[in-house]
Amino acid sequence: MQKTKLPANIILYMGLFSLAFGITSIAIPEDFLKTVVLAIGILIGLNGLIFLILRLKNKSEKKFIQIAGIVGSSAIIILGAILAIFPTIFIDIFIIVLGITLIFGGITQLIMSLNFQPLTTTAKVFLGFSILMIIAGTIMALNPFEAAKGITVYFGIIMLVFGMTNIMMSFWIRTKVAKLIKAEKMFFRNRSIIKIDPEK
Repeated sequence: MQKTKLPANIILYMGLFSLAFGITSIAIPEDFLKTVVLAIGILIGLNGLIFLILRLKNKSEKKFIQIAGIVGSSAIIILGAILAIFPTIFIDIFIIVLGITLIFGGITQLIMSLNFQPLTTTAKVFLGFSILMIIAGTIMALNPFEAAKGITVYFGIIMLVFGMTNIMMSFWIRTKVAKLIKAEKMFFRNRSIIKIDPEK
């Protein structure tokens, strides 16, 4: 039972995160993408700075590794700084990345839905949502929207749907697993009750 809780919990957390992401993007569509790119830039820059400090503190005996570490960390810092200073330039690239992420999310959900055989009505609903996610991600990756606000609201709606679907799926998995465990316990209990007559 403990093993089955883990994927259900991961799906639940993904759903809650997606839900929060979707609500935020719909609430502030004008500044959302710019803020996200800015935050990513800051995180990348800080990551590079940490690597640089660690490399300078823990010097390698091999000069090539030391120089490569410093150059690599500096490059990461510069990339983060560019993203943070010029977030608008990278919005189109970011939208494509989000589209690809949605496609992979839809494919993952599709595989999970197909794992339950035979397909119940609930599984078919999740299956339908998975296909819609893949289509929505493809549309985002191709980016036919002219305005960033339009794509942000569209993305927010998709994330809301994705989040709610994941939350429902996590509870659905728990219910399915609980039923299977109950059926298995009943089976072994019934077997233990049966007595074999040695004279027959």
